[in-house]
Amino acid sequence: MRLRWKLTLAAGVVAALAAVAYAELVADIRTPRSSLAKKQAIEASLSVRTADFQRAQEDMKRKWGPRAQTSIAASGVLTTTVDGKVVQQSSLPAQFYDVSGIFVVGPPGQLESTFPFHIDPHKHADEADSSEPLTALKKRLGIEFNDDDAAADTCVALSPSDLGRLSSLLRFETGTFCVVYWRGAASASMLIGVVLVHGDPWMRPFSERICRSLISIGLRRVAGVDHTPPPDYAGCVLVDRPDRSEVDKMLRAHVYEVRRDSTLALIK
Repeated sequence: MRLRWKLTLAAGVVAALAAVAYAELVADIRTPRSSLAKKQAIEASLSVRTADFQRAQEDMKRKWGPRAQTSIAASGVLTTTVDGKVVQQSSLPAQFYDVSGIFVVGPPGQLESTFPFHIDPHKHADEADSSEPLTALKKRLGIEFNDDDAAADTCVALSPSDLGRLSSLLRFETGTFCVVYWRGAASASMLIGVVLVHGDPWMRPFSERICRSLISIGLRRVAGVDHTPPPDYAGCVLVDRPDRSEVDKMLRAHVYEVRRDSTLALIK
């Protein structure tokens, strides 16, 4: 009877510790929750060598005939058609290129502050533009806006020394944070970062906590070079093992309200 009681007590302690670990590390329960809402669309682009693509086109014509047409998607997937009918899909070895996205933030039912971005974390971000990826993302969200109403400004690159021990845990590769300004209705600013890591699969359940830490680092770095008021919002896009053909499915993005006391409140 005493042994059974001890086993029951031990099981209860283990369950309690697991619940505490989940709340702290996965649910990130201590982080305040914002009353604001958001919607987002994000897309990663991969690049392939031109010679590899041309070789694939020639191979498909030899296999399917001279009317075979082969196109390539941003994910590196090849689609071959003959007279408009898909006859084969395949993929080429690809390398990560950049991330395009749109975050829209505001009170529920009044999402107006819009933050388009186009960031190659191997270099500083380009200004938000009306390139084809953003056009497709606008359609995905069902929104339209003037591209001139948004612009990227101060950018900072993260280094392993910025992350400390987190760098080795995530197998950090590189990352860039930029401040995007929205000048349309409900004008505001947002710090947006794209960070490349190789820590999956263990890190995915902890992506909220990881993003919060990375955003805090990004905010400190930006404050060191730009003495304007802190941004109103902050977003983080984690890209794991970026050279995979299905990298879009592995993106993790989280958005926070940056409160006046510098605390971060998660926007769900």
